[in-house]
Amino acid sequence: MTDSLEAAKQMVEKLIAMANRVHHGAKWSYELTSEVDNIEVRSQSARAQILRIHPCWLRYVVAQGEFKSCVADEIEAWHLLEQLIGPVPTPG
Repeated sequence: MTDSLEAAKQMVEKLIAMANRVHHGAKWSYELTSEVDNIEVRSQSARAQILRIHPCWLRYVVAQGEFKSCVADEIEAWHLLEQLIGPVPTPG
């Protein structure tokens, strides 16, 4: 188990890099913020999304061994929904 925020951030950075390689044209980024309770995806454009994550929650899910189901699967769910319903409109 790890409760280190640095280790958790490295996991997210690897996840983002992999998502950008696997999903052609994707431009994922992330930010740690206390503005969200747990995690959210915010669209900047049709292909650019920000994975916004609360740092305390991130440390918790990593320590519990639930990074894949709580963080990584969020990106895959986003792409699955996009395939089913089309591009998600950007706010504004």
